[in-house]
Amino acid sequence: MRKNFILMGILICNLNFYYFAQSSIHLVTTNAAGTSTISVIGNGGGYTVTTSPNTTDIPARFRFYNTDATNTYTYNILRTIKVLNTQGTFTSETYFCAGATCLPPTANTLSSGDYIILTTGNSERIITYFNEINPIGYSEVYYKIFNVNNPNDTLGFTIYYNPSLNSVSENNSIVEDISVYPIPAKENIFIHLKSHFPLDATLSITNILGQTVLKQQVKIKDGFNLKTLDVSSLPNGVYFVLLNSTNYSKTFTQKIIINR
Repeated sequence: MRKNFILMGILICNLNFYYFAQSSIHLVTTNAAGTSTISVIGNGGGYTVTTSPNTTDIPARFRFYNTDATNTYTYNILRTIKVLNTQGTFTSETYFCAGATCLPPTANTLSSGDYIILTTGNSERIITYFNEINPIGYSEVYYKIFNVNNPNDTLGFTIYYNPSLNSVSENNSIVEDISVYPIPAKENIFIHLKSHFPLDATLSITNILGQTVLKQQVKIKDGFNLKTLDVSSLPNGVYFVLLNSTNYSKTFTQKIIINR
């Protein structure tokens, strides 16, 4: 009997920990009115915006929900500017509105009086704004929505402005953890990668002369991806796998060997 109580106690503790660790936050992008969902953004996800020179108040529209089945929660939002387009003495600006509160470009988080209280199933809008200079450039801004009473209840996402203008060093934060296997390969090769926002990309294989012997258009989703290339028609030899995208200025290259 004592063992049963101990096991039950462990089970309850584990269930409580599991429940505590779950996020109550569900984030989507919306239409201009904020009434229709366009896409879902998961924790660690990303969203891209293309700007025009000397344009102010370029919006990105989101809505987040309290998905907890029973509890009312209080949320705050924290903005972290990673990169802002700077040309000489001019720098782009960004700010955001949450519900009825709009913060100035210098503010990174809501004050306690502006925290967002959501009952179960309810939601609130977030609209980020961007003021672009001339010429346009790459900017990257991170936002975190979090439960003020539970540090584990959080969702973070990044907005990438003009990612095609990103430098190679900055692009490493957009697509990362790329691996190609097996090496040597026989029938198929697998490309595993993590992306912080959706990409239309091209996977290709070239021989040692630089000639393209295989090409495939792929959709890269936000998060972890696993892509397969059929190399069964290629003769034994040394090849190179290339991944590139119009949204991603760096071309990833990996040497492979086909040996049957």
